Amino acid sequence: MDKLLKIRKVEYKISIIIILVALSACLTFYFHHIVGYGKVFTHFFYVPIILATLWWNRKGLVVPVILAIMLMISHLMFQRNVPVIDDMFRSLIFILIGFVFALTSERITESGEKLRESEQLLKTILAGAPIPTFVIDASHTVIHWNNALEEMTGILAADVVGTKDHWTAFYQTERPCMADLLIDESSEDLCTWYDSAASCTESQYGEQAFEATEFFPDLGNEGKWLRFTAAVLKDTQGNVIGAIETLEDITERTLAEEKIRESERKLKTIVEGSPIPTFIIGKDHRVIFWNQALEELSGVTAEEAVGEKKPWEAFYDRERPCLADLIADERFDEIPRWYEGVYRKSDLAEDAYEATNFFPTLGKNGKWLRFTAAALRDSKGSMIGVIETLEDITDRRRIEDAIKESEQRLRAVIEGSPIPTFVIDQDHKLLYWNKALEEMSEIKASDIIGTNQQWRAFYDKERPCMADLLVDSLFEEIPRWYVGKYHKLKLIEDAYEAIDFFPALGSGGKWLRFTAAALRNSKGIVFGAIETLEDITARKLAEEALKESEMRYMELSITDGLTKLFNSRHFYAQLKAETERARRYGHPLSILMLDIDDFKNFNDTFGHLEGDRVLMRLGQVITRCLRKTDSGYRYGGEEFTLILPETKGEAAIALAERIREEFEEEIFTPGHDKKINKTVSIGVTEYVRGEALSDFLKRVDEGMYTAKSLGKNCVHFAKHSSIEQYQLEG
Repeated sequence: MDKLLKIRKVEYKISIIIILVALSACLTFYFHHIVGYGKVFTHFFYVPIILATLWWNRKGLVVPVILAIMLMISHLMFQRNVPVIDDMFRSLIFILIGFVFALTSERITESGEKLRESEQLLKTILAGAPIPTFVIDASHTVIHWNNALEEMTGILAADVVGTKDHWTAFYQTERPCMADLLIDESSEDLCTWYDSAASCTESQYGEQAFEATEFFPDLGNEGKWLRFTAAVLKDTQGNVIGAIETLEDITERTLAEEKIRESERKLKTIVEGSPIPTFIIGKDHRVIFWNQALEELSGVTAEEAVGEKKPWEAFYDRERPCLADLIADERFDEIPRWYEGVYRKSDLAEDAYEATNFFPTLGKNGKWLRFTAAALRDSKGSMIGVIETLEDITDRRRIEDAIKESEQRLRAVIEGSPIPTFVIDQDHKLLYWNKALEEMSEIKASDIIGTNQQWRAFYDKERPCMADLLVDSLFEEIPRWYVGKYHKLKLIEDAYEAIDFFPALGSGGKWLRFTAAALRNSKGIVFGAIETLEDITARKLAEEALKESEMRYMELSITDGLTKLFNSRHFYAQLKAETERARRYGHPLSILMLDIDDFKNFNDTFGHLEGDRVLMRLGQVITRCLRKTDSGYRYGGEEFTLILPETKGEAAIALAERIREEFEEEIFTPGHDKKINKTVSIGVTEYVRGEALSDFLKRVDEGMYTAKSLGKNCVHFAKHSSIEQYQLEG
């Protein structure tokens, strides 16, 4: 339908031009041939000339050319008594006027295209932002509902944009959202709507902005806790044109990372509207930006600060350099003098420092601030200024630090980022390789930018990075290269995260968590990819140490400390598992129960220390005789048990006899000249499919006591009604 209307519109314009040109031809004939006067009527020619060049730009110049030719032909045919130079001059004027209007129209069209492109970029950024967001206009109609909010609420933008039903995403009955209350200028009653909320406060850094925390039982499977912030939107005249509301899921994390990307024409608005107190100075120390949050924090207005070289007045009672001033002059060696004991240098970003200090002149009783200053550099690495952000940690220790920069300062922001980052274009050529990544990879940006050798930093031979796969939309190839190590991010389209070990990084290799996302233009076409990396080596080593500690603890919890065999608690767990396996698959299973003969008398005669030596020696004999599938246990006191999977009664008797014989040969010397041999009595039985575990244990116990009663130092097979009985004596 839109294409048909466009075609009809073009046909309509062509018809108008044809009519006007025809009318011009009639006028030319009338005034030249009939009236014989040809000066005034040619002003009518400007109408089709202007319309044609405005509608079709340079293509429309065909109209003034046609009119000029028509005028000259008419002159030659009917106006031979008039100098030809007059009509030649008019013809030239037609073409010049057409050319001027064609150029003007082209510039207007180009400006409109740039404006639409900028608006489309803004919509794309908002739609792709990971922070759930919606925007309503002054009539409470939803005009934006981004993808992240679709994921959070399960409501598609197509179902809510253009309606006033945004409340349905959060409440069961109709009621105003915080954004609605701000548009209606109901801020004085706003918190009464959130009596059940954990908190509802007016933002101390933003005009007509509030935030609250509340539980929404209808979100997700079990409801969600959200911290949401709303602020009014005003035009340049200060009129309210709508409101924006952002939501943060704090069910599993306390602070969500806020990513705001705006176009160049919004740079000043973003910086001034940022809730993080921020100022920027140029290389000459003059303040370029001084946002409203900093006005609230310091009591110094932007009007007083911008253009001046006195940022110190907001924080100190006498003139002295701020951290940003020292970095602007590259006087890094003077930083300890002014911030001794309270500063540190960033590990990943060059020319970036942070400090924590108390400022007694701020507020009623002073404030503790954590402040960070970093150099801003252009594409050639030359310093163009310094940005300093401040965080009030008097009541809270963390404030989200959002850096909002325009497209012209993108390189400066990436270069100054402490997060190792690289960006590639659609041909896999490196566009950016920031300082933090230089530090991590030990590869200079100047040596690698412009190449497609990003793999060199991480692998010993050429292979695609995750960003390379996303540029080519080879999503099905990701499992091949990162099997078991990756997952897809839910809130960002075409974004993946993985964890892997890179032995080529550092002296002993590094564990990295890396995230890659495709970059798209305003038309949705992929033009590159960005990949960020985080060194989690210390965390992984801590996790491995914890696992090793847990395994060691588990081993100790199931092991007898004296004999190094398993303990009785582990015996019952293993016996239950083995009997269930034997019952399920019909495989044979046998157990042994051993008791040291006359152990109490030996213990009473020679003491517990000598008795412990006997127990340890028996444990060693059992360990030597066990097969890989068997397991031995200290059952209690001088009693021991063995579990023999896949073993019938005859084989179990043979193993028991081997243990009995080897232990009998062990020599003990509890006295100086006394040598003693000890013996064991062993009961053996085989599991009968379907019998109770208690009957199985009772039968082997009876077998051991039968061996005792038969004279000790023997092996006795305790039969079941379906099994032949065996008895071996030593």
